[in-house]
Amino acid sequence: SIYVPAAITNLALMKLTKTRNFNGLLVGLANGEVRLYNKRDLVDTITCKTAVTGMVFGPYGREAGALLLVHQNRAVTIKMLRRQAKLEVDEAEKKANDRKDREIPLQVPRKTRLYVEQTQREQEQAIDMHRKFHRDLCKIRLATAKAYVKVIQTGQGPLSTAGHVPLHLDAQVQGLGPCFKIKLSLKNTGSKALYNIPLTVVYDTALYKVDRPMFKAASLVPGLDYTYDVDVLSIDENGTSAPIRIYICNTKSCVPIISAVVTMPISELLDEEDR
Repeated sequence: SIYVPAAITNLALMKLTKTRNFNGLLVGLANGEVRLYNKRDLVDTITCKTAVTGMVFGPYGREAGALLLVHQNRAVTIKMLRRQAKLEVDEAEKKANDRKDREIPLQVPRKTRLYVEQTQREQEQAIDMHRKFHRDLCKIRLATAKAYVKVIQTGQGPLSTAGHVPLHLDAQVQGLGPCFKIKLSLKNTGSKALYNIPLTVVYDTALYKVDRPMFKAASLVPGLDYTYDVDVLSIDENGTSAPIRIYICNTKSCVPIISAVVTMPISELLDEEDR
């Protein structure tokens, strides 16, 4: 990294190929300086009265190299590159630049009394703190495992947990209201085809109206995506929203195979003519 005394506002590439081979980097700073770097070495500095907001280097007229500067006060400056300009840095200047970079002090914050006490407490109680950390970590893992088991037992999840019915369910809502459309994507992840799989839509009857709250997926071929549309009408005058649950039922158990929760958006209000 290279230290600069102000914030960088512009960067431009300085490339010469006709008169000489040179590749440098022009750096514009907020304090009005424009610096030319050859790799990590500072070659030259141009000082302007105002900050530079834009610059570009290239041929201008008969000159092979010219630097065009646009300032913050809308002024334009053109700097021509002299043919005998020195663009290389000797070893003495390199050592001086490296010494300046090393002499820049780091702004290390002062150690407060609270920091010293906290460090001392960590050194004295390191074993106890390590044990408490692992104990809390084990509690988090246990809570996660319990929540996962609950999802498996209640069938609340997009993937089927029943080994004999391998399904994947995805639900998305479309529309701004009051008419919505829930697009269900159902996929058979097993190796055998499934037939007559019942689907149920559970919703608040005071807020929504669904034409087909119950229907069956006639056939599900393995590996194919099947899409089903569920039309939902918001009948609440204030456009209140509530989640809608989609269940894929199991004819042999009271626990659903899969479930999906659709978060419904707030509906736009109906006009007087449409009510």
